[in-house]
Amino acid sequence: MAGKHRTTEASEFTAALVRMLYAYGRRVQSDPAALAHLPTIETALREATNLGIFGANTAGQAPYSLAEIAAVVGVTREAIFKRKKAGRLVAERLAGDKIVRIADVRAARAETLAAAGVEDRTGSPAELRAITGLRQAANG
Repeated sequence: MAGKHRTTEASEFTAALVRMLYAYGRRVQSDPAALAHLPTIETALREATNLGIFGANTAGQAPYSLAEIAAVVGVTREAIFKRKKAGRLVAERLAGDKIVRIADVRAARAETLAAAGVEDRTGSPAELRAITGLRQAANG
């Protein structure tokens, strides 16, 4: 069926994302150093939600009102207004660079563990090389 593209509905996408988050939890069981990624995941979820709120209120032919979005989320209109404003800033920031680079994520893991003074005993070979690269850069 060339030329046909199946659209993934929001519920399917949400189910996949929730499965991935639980898989992250199981991964932490065998790789506790993966907790170094938790702040990145929390920030990405918050910013992506804010971006969605911004778009839901401003994009398309039938945008949702702030009151409607607030009712769906179960918060005040003022709280949604703040998130919409934050979402606009995310949209502006992401306009030029939408790529999440694995090397950057590995480097952030290495930096977080180094700052915490915790050895990475469970990382992949590539993650451990990131730590070696960090040490070499520090020793200059």
